[in-house]
Amino acid sequence: MYRPILVVPSQRYLQRIVWKETSNSPIKIYSINTVTYGTVSSPFLAMGVLKALADAEHQDFHEAAKIISRDMYMNDILSGATSLTSAKCLQADLSKMLWRGGFELHKWVSNHPALLNDISTSEYSFEDTQSNTVKALGMLWKPQPDQLTFKVSVNK
Repeated sequence: MYRPILVVPSQRYLQRIVWKETSNSPIKIYSINTVTYGTVSSPFLAMGVLKALADAEHQDFHEAAKIISRDMYMNDILSGATSLTSAKCLQADLSKMLWRGGFELHKWVSNHPALLNDISTSEYSFEDTQSNTVKALGMLWKPQPDQLTFKVSVNK
């Protein structure tokens, strides 16, 4: 999510790493050029970049830009369509639009298997093979019955 987002050169000094190979080695200072996972501003910057991408690509990808602006939280897109044809079109447009911004969508999951037919590698498998559930925004989604569930543990 963060690695495709470059930090402007004038701000890179704020993400410095001090490194020493051994106790006798000289100190080396590195600056990180991309947004870094774990810093306080990372989620804000990532969502801002995605919003800017949606605004910039609105003409070519009207519906996908709307989905990015409305149905995305960090690196999860939770959306849908009214028909299989429009869902396939949306899937393709989301991939193309995000690719233009340097992002690659993967780990697709759907309650309709036809949307997963074009995904050929196991790298893109998102489902938990034991329970056939997907984690999404702190909830569990079972694609085939299309049910949202919660996992609760109660202490006695």
